[in-house]
Amino acid sequence: MKLAILCGFIVVLGMIRPRLDPESAGLIVLVCGLVTLAAVLGFVGATRRTFTGLPVVGEGTRVASAVLVVLRRTGLPFLGLAFFLFWTFVYLGLWWFNPESSFTGLDANPRFADFFYYAVTTAFVSPPGDIAATSRGARSATMIEMLTGFALLTAYLSSFVDLARRREAPQASAPDDAATGD
Repeated sequence: MKLAILCGFIVVLGMIRPRLDPESAGLIVLVCGLVTLAAVLGFVGATRRTFTGLPVVGEGTRVASAVLVVLRRTGLPFLGLAFFLFWTFVYLGLWWFNPESSFTGLDANPRFADFFYYAVTTAFVSPPGDIAATSRGARSATMIEMLTGFALLTAYLSSFVDLARRREAPQASAPDDAATGD
């Protein structure tokens, strides 16, 4: 179900039709930068509220637990969408800064969906063949997105292995029926 929700978000954003010029791209980058800042502050606030409600085990463990609780509550569809949109705005900002040489394969006035398409496909370590990063900044951003996308995917998949190990491990705190005489 969560994957279907994320796919729905991707389809909706992929259908955004208006074309961009450098001025409108700059305005979008500015507004999205402010929205990103507000989202980060909201995440920090939610993490702090969660942190105070957790039992004191160790400061580092408590902080990590609070972050993980907030991430789990946020949910995979919104986290995936946030990741894709962050990189969409990075690429849009790079194009806004240097529209002539940052990417090839884009129209003179590309759509927002073109940058979103590039970000989603690059996140899965498979940049599209029809749009290519040509400036040093765009190439560097592409490589960083591929590394972070691969790291996030690996961490997500390893959580399933960890969950399977926990289910297979015997419960250390459960009393042994034979030892208690039950």
